[in-house]
Amino acid sequence: MLAIIGFLVQWPTIVTLLMSPILMFIYVRLAKQEEKMLIEMFGSEYIQYMDLVPRFLPKLKKSNYQYS
Repeated sequence: MLAIIGFLVQWPTIVTLLMSPILMFIYVRLAKQEEKMLIEMFGSEYIQYMDLVPRFLPKLKKSNYQYS
């Protein structure tokens, strides 16, 4: 998603302007399909993971995780 926005900023042409929303739509749709497949494979574990990790953009707050 960020790469598509980056292409639009780097090459602000009519082609990238027209293709950006199309590519974003396709990418979101693909991500949702993959999520369904992963829920079927991993069940509640993946649902818990989805609650912790945002779909596209990272959280900008400090995490509470401890690293070993």
